[in-house]
Amino acid sequence: MEPEFQKALIIVLIAGSLIAGVGTLLLFFAFRAFGGAKAGRTSHLVLIAALVAFVFACCLMLFVFARH
Repeated sequence: MEPEFQKALIIVLIAGSLIAGVGTLLLFFAFRAFGGAKAGRTSHLVLIAALVAFVFACCLMLFVFARH
């Protein structure tokens, strides 16, 4: 791997991680505010986890296709 590409890849991973973290936090508060979650219910957490997993799977598929 070329050093410039590796540096760019690390920057993209860091920026993507920050965006995903902020997005997850915002989704958490949005589902909590509008979902009417009662104490002990974690349905909003399951929805957030499913959404983040779907986005991660799509990114992983794009990465695999880009390497070929």
